Amino acid sequence: MKKKKIASLIFALFIVSKATFAQKGLELTLKYNVDSDKYEVYARPNFTKKDFLLGPSQITVVLPTSAVDEKLRIIPSDGGSWEDNTHVFAPKANPLVDYHAINTMGAKTDLIDGNESLVFYFSLSKDINPLDVKLFENSKDPNSAAPGMKGGDFSNTINDENANEVYLRNYTNEFKNNAKVLAVETTLVESSEGEKLILYPNTTEEDFKVNLTGVNDSEEVDLIVSTELGKEILKFKTTKRELEKKIIKVPLEVPSQSLVVRVKIGKNVFGRKLILHRN
Repeated sequence: MKKKKIASLIFALFIVSKATFAQKGLELTLKYNVDSDKYEVYARPNFTKKDFLLGPSQITVVLPTSAVDEKLRIIPSDGGSWEDNTHVFAPKANPLVDYHAINTMGAKTDLIDGNESLVFYFSLSKDINPLDVKLFENSKDPNSAAPGMKGGDFSNTINDENANEVYLRNYTNEFKNNAKVLAVETTLVESSEGEKLILYPNTTEEDFKVNLTGVNDSEEVDLIVSTELGKEILKFKTTKRELEKKIIKVPLEVPSQSLVVRVKIGKNVFGRKLILHRN
């Protein structure tokens, strides 16, 4: 009888852990965009849903105390209008940092499994070290009862339309170069030292633009857009200067899918994934 109870308990724990692992939700990350000198907060879902109704939500940004003690000017991108509504500066519980709770009442947004969505961004003075700017860690940072937190709950929370909690965790970014700036690129398909390809937006209904760094303006480049299986959709040759001026349109007959955008310069080829999401 005792063995049966133990077996039943193990089975129950397995079911609970499996359900937890399979929980649908969103992860958060913060990136420092070197090119625009902006701090960007992204959400990454583990599911796909069109017109996902993001409910009232909060994402807390942690700044060093060297930052100015004032409300952050938040530029919303997705998930509604985000505002810095609550903040505490150098609380006794952690006097080395400031906490800024960024809130939204929510809005409909399209989510694609594994694809990062920019939810908002903000700027700080240039003397701030990007490595000192982070997202709140619910399990580590002070709770509302901690000294100096003024009773405020700064936990990250993301709700769906039924008020279910869908925030899972924060995920980290890799560091590059001398480890003083955060990596700002999404995964490169192929890369070449010193060269960087940026697509904006990297999720589009039809068109996108290209920014190419580490390449001379007069250099000839080939741009190739293809499916993940390698079928070419469009291809043309131009200079780096002219490429950055173009608005590149994906033909209307191409359905929603992940595409690969490559730039070829001589023998070097590097590229990025582009999410084509038709309405």
